[in-house]
Amino acid sequence: MPPTPRNFNIWYSYFSGDAPDLNRALDRMIEIGRPLTAEVMEELHGKFFSLDHEQKVVLDAGVQIQSALLQLLDLLKSCGADTDRYGNALHQFGAGLETHGLEQLRALVDAIAAETAVMAERNRKLQNQLVSSSTQMEELRRNLDIVRRESVTDSLTGLYNRRRFDVSLDEAAARATQIGRPFCLLMTDIDHFKKFNDAHGHTIGDHVLALVARTVKECTRATDTAVRYGGEEFAVILPDVRMADAVKVAEQIRKSVASKKLVNRSKNVTLGTITLSIGVSQFTRGEPLAELIKRADTALYEAKQTGRNRVVAKDSG
Repeated sequence: MPPTPRNFNIWYSYFSGDAPDLNRALDRMIEIGRPLTAEVMEELHGKFFSLDHEQKVVLDAGVQIQSALLQLLDLLKSCGADTDRYGNALHQFGAGLETHGLEQLRALVDAIAAETAVMAERNRKLQNQLVSSSTQMEELRRNLDIVRRESVTDSLTGLYNRRRFDVSLDEAAARATQIGRPFCLLMTDIDHFKKFNDAHGHTIGDHVLALVARTVKECTRATDTAVRYGGEEFAVILPDVRMADAVKVAEQIRKSVASKKLVNRSKNVTLGTITLSIGVSQFTRGEPLAELIKRADTALYEAKQTGRNRVVAKDSG
């Protein structure tokens, strides 16, 4: 494989593990023996490293909005000219009312009707254009909303991704600093996931990741931010929650996952259960967010080292 910048980006990210969806895509290709051709590598790079899709949608939306606006402006200018012409015509017709001949009066009425019909047709076109533009803007808004959601959502689990985690953590810290409300962070890892994945395959592994994600979501509130942090690691930001209550939430997540029996329905085979290790930390006002994450990671590491399938909390003291 040639040592191009594109290939370097892909394999550096693969071995560093900072793009879990890329790792799983590559692992699947390797597992089924799909050749990693230049075309395949270009497709992977475009999907996982490029903002081309998002930028293209935004640029296309801009072009469509500009086109719709230009059409409207042209039509409004035309309607403005027609309105002036219609006004002048009515003024002239008013002067013509001084005539008293029947035929002259009938011709005047016919002319007014003709000018009114022209104006009505122009207004009808304007109305249709406004409806069309409104529909087009609504479709663009939906497309932009979809792109916005996709940009902060993990495609496999449906949870928020690392980009959204960074934003939500900053927001939680700002709120806690301004009004003095607490918040906690959970860092969660699936125990022995690599062994499970190697034993049962990446497809089953994907189902397990999705199962854990659903369970985390079920055990948290709408105001919490549940994130796929990387690989088999998840994070949860709990606003307005102190350490003791955060530990309770973590225990609820841990017990709920451990209680689920994994079954390969296509083969009618029981795969056993999976467990989680969870680290908990609470934000201390004024501290760098890196310290908060580090404490949660340290607690997670301790949970792993002391037997797994447990919750460990670390305070700033």
